[in-house]
Amino acid sequence: MRGASILLVEDDEPFRSVLARSLRARGYQVWLAANYVEAVGRVLAEPPQFAVVDLQMPGRSGLELIEEIKRLQPGTTIVVLTGDRSLESKADALRRGASGYLTKPTDTDELIAALERIGAPS
Repeated sequence: MRGASILLVEDDEPFRSVLARSLRARGYQVWLAANYVEAVGRVLAEPPQFAVVDLQMPGRSGLELIEEIKRLQPGTTIVVLTGDRSLESKADALRRGASGYLTKPTDTDELIAALERIGAPS
């Protein structure tokens, strides 16, 4: 898993920066996006192995982004990392193509453990 590419889509800049630094320190290649448009551009430029997607962002939602990533790059494994704890949003995210769902607060070790459980994309 070390060296895997991860697209981190999070509108909270301080949280995004801290999580990115922590993932990079553990040997991951991390790309950042603050919203749907930036994330789609990043996926088109260089498809990541993993995408970690927040659900609630300004503009288009993380749920819409999950569908678009899966349409553009079906092999990208998506994990949701959100403050939304509702069973409905979890079911919706999984139905749209996410492989995992974590709720905030989550630390880097929990995120890495989830990515390892899910495994590398095919």
